[in-house]
Amino acid sequence: MAGLLDKAKTTETDDKSTQSKEEKTGLLSKGTSKVVSKTTVTTTQVLVQENSNDTARIIGMVGWAVILVGAIISLQGGGFGLLVVLVVLAIGLGSIIQSQRMTGNVSQPKMIASVIVAVIIAIGPYAAVVIVPSNASMAVTELTINEADNEITFLVRGSFSEASAEIFVDGVSTWSSDKEMDNDVARFKVPISTIFDGNALDYRAQSVKDYKITVSSSDAQEKSIPIDGDMMTREVLNSAARITEVLKTNAGGTQTTTDGITVEAIVGLFSPNEGSEDDGKHSMTNLALIPVSSDYSFQVKVKKGSSVKYTMNTISVDGLDATWSSSMSGSQSGKTSGWLGMPGTAENQLNTEYLQRDDFYDGDGCYTFEITVTNAFTPSEGSSTISSTDSWNLDWSETDSGANGEMTTC
Repeated sequence: MAGLLDKAKTTETDDKSTQSKEEKTGLLSKGTSKVVSKTTVTTTQVLVQENSNDTARIIGMVGWAVILVGAIISLQGGGFGLLVVLVVLAIGLGSIIQSQRMTGNVSQPKMIASVIVAVIIAIGPYAAVVIVPSNASMAVTELTINEADNEITFLVRGSFSEASAEIFVDGVSTWSSDKEMDNDVARFKVPISTIFDGNALDYRAQSVKDYKITVSSSDAQEKSIPIDGDMMTREVLNSAARITEVLKTNAGGTQTTTDGITVEAIVGLFSPNEGSEDDGKHSMTNLALIPVSSDYSFQVKVKKGSSVKYTMNTISVDGLDATWSSSMSGSQSGKTSGWLGMPGTAENQLNTEYLQRDDFYDGDGCYTFEITVTNAFTPSEGSSTISSTDSWNLDWSETDSGANGEMTTC
């Protein structure tokens, strides 16, 4: 009997123990289920939020891309119309604002800043090209001078069908021409002779005449540029001469006499106050000269009183290049940017040509060196020739240069 009771108790104890384990196991399972459920919800929320941020960023990028498209349209200068630019701007701004709302990051200062930047990007080019009048789409370039053909050339560039060019001298029209544009370029060539009406610069390099090119386009644009003063300073107005005695010693070295003179000339623009000085000198210096790049010629004559004693070969000038023919050495050349040695009838030991005594000297007296310049370009009421004279007393001993008289101006 006791054994049966003990067995029953044991069985009851085992049942309780089993039940307790099952209850515990059930509770553990239930708790685990709850934790897994919470984790799943949180992960889902994170994924949804990340997807939302990605979409917002894409929308924002699309919005800025649309704004850039608006800027490109603006650069067409109104070809698509301001309304189209504004519509594109509105779409871009709407996308940017929606992007900020989706991220939950709607900040009024940030939104205002975005709107301002977007408007500047989209509308700025339109305002620069259309709203603000400008000649930026038309240019007058490559203004050059061709000394060989005696003409100036310039280009007109722009996106229009025809260009009209006109040249003014002190406000008076002297030339005009129309040209159709070829690949947005028109080249104009202007003969200098048709527009020249006096030097643009004086001997001080000060402007005394205003030469200007004005170009108008078929779409009502206009542009003016000045013609450089050097290009339109074409007329020689001043010239001068200077001389130097050439001495010769006989074979035995016992006698030195005057065998002639070297003659130099200077032409261009310089002060009328410059003049001849004693000993065959002249006050004019290279630094005081304004060279004239043009077409002209000049000739030197040696006179005693009114009688011409010698006439030199003519010097021809093209630009600043002078050329002439010498009886001693054939074709010669030099530059008119300073004093230039004249052709002669003999050469010294340095191969410098000089005018030999017997070719012009006719006893003591006042000898005048006259330079006559013939200009190719002159004002409408001007003269094509100008002349200058420099004179010195020449009194040369037949036997001794030391006994020569003073070479003073006369």
